[in-house]
Amino acid sequence: METLTLVLMGFKQCMNPYIIFLCLFGAVLGTLVGVLPGFGPAACLAVLLPVIYGRDPLSSLVLLSGIFSGAMFGGMITSINLNIPGENASIVTTFDGYPLARKGKAGVAMGIAAISSFLGGTIGVILLTLVGRPLADYALAFGPSEYFAIYLFTFVAIVTIGGKGFIPSCISLIFGLLISTVGLDVISGSPRLTFGSVELMAGIDFLPAVVGLFGLSEVVLSLLDGERVKVSKNQINQFHLKGMFPTVKNLLMCLPTVLRSAVIGFSVGALPGAGATIATFLSYGTEKRLAKDKDSFGKGNIKGVAAPESANNASAMGSYVPLLALGIPGSATSAVLLGAFVMVGITPGPRLFTDHADVAWGLIASMYLGNIALLIINTAFIPLFLWLLRISENTMPVIVATLCVIGSYSNQNMVSDILLMLLFTVLGVFFKKLDIPPAPCIIALVLGGDLEFALRQTLELFQGNFLLCFTKPITTVLFIVSAIFIVNAVRKTVVMKVKNT
Repeated sequence: METLTLVLMGFKQCMNPYIIFLCLFGAVLGTLVGVLPGFGPAACLAVLLPVIYGRDPLSSLVLLSGIFSGAMFGGMITSINLNIPGENASIVTTFDGYPLARKGKAGVAMGIAAISSFLGGTIGVILLTLVGRPLADYALAFGPSEYFAIYLFTFVAIVTIGGKGFIPSCISLIFGLLISTVGLDVISGSPRLTFGSVELMAGIDFLPAVVGLFGLSEVVLSLLDGERVKVSKNQINQFHLKGMFPTVKNLLMCLPTVLRSAVIGFSVGALPGAGATIATFLSYGTEKRLAKDKDSFGKGNIKGVAAPESANNASAMGSYVPLLALGIPGSATSAVLLGAFVMVGITPGPRLFTDHADVAWGLIASMYLGNIALLIINTAFIPLFLWLLRISENTMPVIVATLCVIGSYSNQNMVSDILLMLLFTVLGVFFKKLDIPPAPCIIALVLGGDLEFALRQTLELFQGNFLLCFTKPITTVLFIVSAIFIVNAVRKTVVMKVKNT
């Protein structure tokens, strides 16, 4: 009953015309981001971070959250019509979505994808509403050793579950941890790795790092690779609102798939390092194993569209659980959202639901409104998004690059931030060319200082005897799980090396 009261309080916060406008604008912008291949939600949020600096917390976070949710919806548009996933979480949608489009059923595929996305996202928000605050209340009792174990488990999960390979993920993570040590020592205050620079004494600022690593590097790569998405006028004109709605029979047939996939997506999304891509593959595989007509998957089975679309939206909602309740980002996008919280003067974590209840519940309430808006947007305005994709082939890189430079400079009005952004742009290009995931690096940059502080607090508390950490049940369990993850990842890496030799 108390949770319902708090949710209603959140809806009251959202019944502001300005908040509603930002929710709708974020949904539209996020859908466009999902449509643009290669330019994912993390990159978009990174570019827009300077815009929210010093602004109202709730309105800023509602805008960014709308973009995140919209990108999950929008990726289906190019996946189904062009066989080009707008972002990684939409890869699985191409398996059956594009074959349906080639059979002349693109409208039905888009309709079931939009409805599945809506239901998956809504179920995800309901689960977030139910588990978010209880987890935060439980975390209020955590001490330094528990937080150190949580940070350590987050890093281990990111490099072992992420799917880009254990060794490349470790390289990215270690590099991020090294960057996080630049600045003043968290205990003594003595400078480290500053090389005499006054600017570096405050550490590497999050904003130019994330803008360069995710925003401008994507632009540079798209220009280097010469990638262009060709959309014909016929593809734009073939959609009619009347043909966007699946039959009642199709909806009832897909409903169990949507429900199962939503639970899978939310559960996977709440795990650090897993993310929507793994959730979509897992849900698709589950439905294929359960289906009687297994051979039809990959050839235009409508359940093959419903499963990943439900899972990726529920996964996005699941990623808010560790972010809001523990202050732990589990993906690149949630790491950027963590930076957004800090920029508006709020630290997510166990005290968020007590110290900033209006913001926390207002943000959750806006997700319900955003899902409704996205259902309408992704059924009524598909031709518009395809048209924007067609005209943005040459103009988008210039616009994004300009926003990156202006945003990095306007943060602190320092030219050094632009140079820092360019340095991280080069790093981002090298990372992606070498197939090294940038997400562990940016998450380590965000959490590295907190990990060190928690470790040193723990050592102070136990007078240097680290083994006393194992007297804490939660700490012990997290250490054991982390060790299991590492051993399993090393075993898989060794087996792969042996097979390849």
